[in-house]
Amino acid sequence: MTILTHREMKIVALAACCLGAASNSANQLILEVEEKVQQALPTKAEKRFDEIGWAQDIRGAERLARQHHRPILLFTHDGQISTGRC
Repeated sequence: MTILTHREMKIVALAACCLGAASNSANQLILEVEEKVQQALPTKAEKRFDEIGWAQDIRGAERLARQHHRPILLFTHDGQISTGRC
C-alpha cells in the first residue's frame, strides 16, 4: 500500500479540481449552444408553411381541391431552390 505525501495529495486534489472545472466549462458551453439552437428553431407560427397540403401531381391537387373546395397554387421552379434562384 502506497501512502501519498501531503504534497502529492495537494497535486491530486488540484488535478481533480481542474478536471472538474473543465467539465463544468464544457457543460456550460453545451447548455449555451442548446439554448441558441432552441432560439433559432422556427416557432409554431413560423411553421404554418408545413400545414400546406402538398400534392404529388396536378391531378391529385385537382381532386383534393374539388373535395375541399379549395384553390390550387401551382409552384414551379427552374434551378436550385436551395440557393434561392428559382
